[in-house]
Amino acid sequence: MTGSAAPGHLAVIGLGFIGRRIARTARAGGWDVTALSRRHVALPGVRVIEGDAADPLAVAQATEGTTWVVFAAGTTKPAESDQDPLTHAVHNLAPVLSALEATAAAGARGFTFLSSGGTVYGPSAPVPTPEDTPLWPISSYGVMKAAAEQYVAMHAHHDGFAADILRCANVFGPGEPTSGSQGLIGIARARLRAGEPVVMFGDGSARRDYLHVDDLAEVVLALAGRPDGIRVLNVGSGTTTSVAEIISGLASALGVEPVIDRRPARESDSPVAELDISRLRELLDFRPRSADDWLATVDPE
Repeated sequence: MTGSAAPGHLAVIGLGFIGRRIARTARAGGWDVTALSRRHVALPGVRVIEGDAADPLAVAQATEGTTWVVFAAGTTKPAESDQDPLTHAVHNLAPVLSALEATAAAGARGFTFLSSGGTVYGPSAPVPTPEDTPLWPISSYGVMKAAAEQYVAMHAHHDGFAADILRCANVFGPGEPTSGSQGLIGIARARLRAGEPVVMFGDGSARRDYLHVDDLAEVVLALAGRPDGIRVLNVGSGTTTSVAEIISGLASALGVEPVIDRRPARESDSPVAELDISRLRELLDFRPRSADDWLATVDPE
């Protein structure tokens, strides 16, 4: 997948798991890349500015002279967002607004916002879920993502830049988290390897759409290379895998017997989240990687 326009200067706000991969992929694809990170990160060929996405001055510095801005910063995880919704909203919306204002000030041609396909639609959404499904999120995390989408569209409309709102599936791949509450594949693999119990909420039948981080990075850059107004697109694999199947596949690859820490299902979890990616495939020759190959990898990159 390649965009039709020549690469320019990409600003990546947030160098977590996903942001790092986007920055690396962009640099390999010929973009000049500046990234904003809360901590020191060394990425070959990437200019990294240390600062917080909540600091408008740091965001302005990272986006100065940029062609396209990718917002990949985040703080609170979905499972934690309902514990303190007010703090969650302040910490997550303010950086998005700062980045949008900086995008306009820089005269950039566009902005990419990484939303959440698994949380903005809600449990009553049709399966697979198309982009025109009404948004009824049932977690503070989903509410914040839905609100941020509206701010992105509003600023893009008023300030005259293009915007891609990408509702992403559960992202996995190189550099994925191995601890915390977000990122089942990486966390489960690490715990199985250490002989520790893997937490399973509910009976393990919940099914999720899993998206390889390199597929996401390629989609972000291909779309940035061919801006076209305000686009809302699902980005997933077009299939689902259950939590139980994820754990079983990882345990089989590692040759271990999984120990499961069973906990009650969470109210904020939908029984199935599968994204309809037909709209994306109309724009790009999108052929997502399968999660099965990654589950069978004992020592991932």
